[in-house]
Amino acid sequence: MERSFLLVSDVDNTLLGDEEATKRFADWLEARRPQVRLALNSGRFGSSLLQSVASSALPQPDAIIGGVGTQILIGPDWEPLAGWPPVIDWDAGAVRDVLASAPRTELQPEEFLSPYKVSAYAHELTDADVRELERRIAAAGVQARVVYSSSRDLDVLPHGIDKGSAAIRLAAYWGYGADEILVAGDSGNDQAMFSINALGIVVANAHPELKQLNSDRVFQCSRAYAHGVVEGAEHWIAKA
Repeated sequence: MERSFLLVSDVDNTLLGDEEATKRFADWLEARRPQVRLALNSGRFGSSLLQSVASSALPQPDAIIGGVGTQILIGPDWEPLAGWPPVIDWDAGAVRDVLASAPRTELQPEEFLSPYKVSAYAHELTDADVRELERRIAAAGVQARVVYSSSRDLDVLPHGIDKGSAAIRLAAYWGYGADEILVAGDSGNDQAMFSINALGIVVANAHPELKQLNSDRVFQCSRAYAHGVVEGAEHWIAKA
């Protein structure tokens, strides 16, 4: 019996970014169903991702993880996964106040925010700047995870909630083990996916924070965008 896999992939600059590559990925996935289930995992919310599916060659996913892990939707009806996120000691208003008063940060438009995700544009922050934001958020009494990526995008999430923990929860819902989870990404907010002991795929156009990952469970692709996702997925499936 063929082993089945859950492919959890970032979207922008991973599955999207090269139209020909996206089409090739869609054809590859169609030939692999039902051996491979697809979950889109993005900083964007589900409604935005479904618009991309409708307007591009992106294939229909089996699930969506949106809002940097704060949202899990199960297809085809896109009902939220019950009990997610499991939030304790979270106050989005307090986080907004901290970011609104911080230097060099600007809250993103409301369409990019939710009760469990507070995001800002923050250009060229240093590690010390990020640690100071973490300190100020903790001083406001909020247990949070701060994710900074692409030298611009700052996401503050409930503690323990991110792209990786959401992927683990979805995999558990469907009964996949660590060796049956493939994760693909290109930037810093994907790092959490590479810390869950899944089989990693780093596309060739990835940012340095992922290109420097060195593990026998992380495959560094020679090809970019969705071409790389196909390359990495074939690598891990062949090793199964």
